[in-house]
Amino acid sequence: MTHNEFNHILTSINALSPEQMRRLARELESKIASRGKPAAPAAADAEESAFDVASRAGLIGCIKGAPRSPTDLSTNPKHREGFGRE
Repeated sequence: MTHNEFNHILTSINALSPEQMRRLARELESKIASRGKPAAPAAADAEESAFDVASRAGLIGCIKGAPRSPTDLSTNPKHREGFGRE
């Protein structure tokens, strides 16, 4: 998966309605369960976000080893230009 494809997925997730997010969360939970990975139990009175589910599935974060993938942006001066200015 390319960096652009990954960003497209994240952008698409952000555009989902709350009901679509719940359906996505259920689908991801189902896929995780079918792979034999234990899913963290959801709190009885709180719903998990799609971000929580995707994070637990390992879908959130930088793609390690991908060509030109970002390293630690917090230590790169280029990415801190203008930080703290209004």
